[in-house]
Amino acid sequence: MFMYQKNEAQAQRLEQLYKKIKLFYGAVPPQMEFLGNIEAEYLEDFIKAMLRIAKHPHIDPNWFGFVRLHIAFREDYAYCKAFNTKFLLAREYTQKELDDAITDISTIPFDEKHQALARHALKVIYESKACTQSDLDALYEMGWTQKDVFDGVEHAGTLFRNGRILTAYSKKG
Repeated sequence: MFMYQKNEAQAQRLEQLYKKIKLFYGAVPPQMEFLGNIEAEYLEDFIKAMLRIAKHPHIDPNWFGFVRLHIAFREDYAYCKAFNTKFLLAREYTQKELDDAITDISTIPFDEKHQALARHALKVIYESKACTQSDLDALYEMGWTQKDVFDGVEHAGTLFRNGRILTAYSKKG
């Protein structure tokens, strides 16, 4: 699925990381195998980021999955589309809920507070020059902290960036 050379020098370290990933996801997604084969530290950083969002004190962990799903379909990141669809269906969301969120992030099956954060995260990555202090103030008035908002935006931006990189390394033709 991705173009890379096996990282034989870090094979043992990667095998330990893959065991952790399999416990969490059930398998090693191709994009994680790609990162590890570039450098094990990239995969470790990715795992740390995923654990941080899974334990986020204020943002529902599945919220991140819906944001990833929306971006994956909008950008046509095939590997992320399949992975996040499977991930959310396994958490008992319906295909209709996924389809609605793919079409319009405002329809994610969460409260208005989470919906507003999702809209803002996408606004930041797609219309960053249009973001204003009043956008942030509205989120803070809803109860989000500065860190909460940044965590949501950072995750959306990371997926957008990583998707572009992974697309460049995808096997073609």
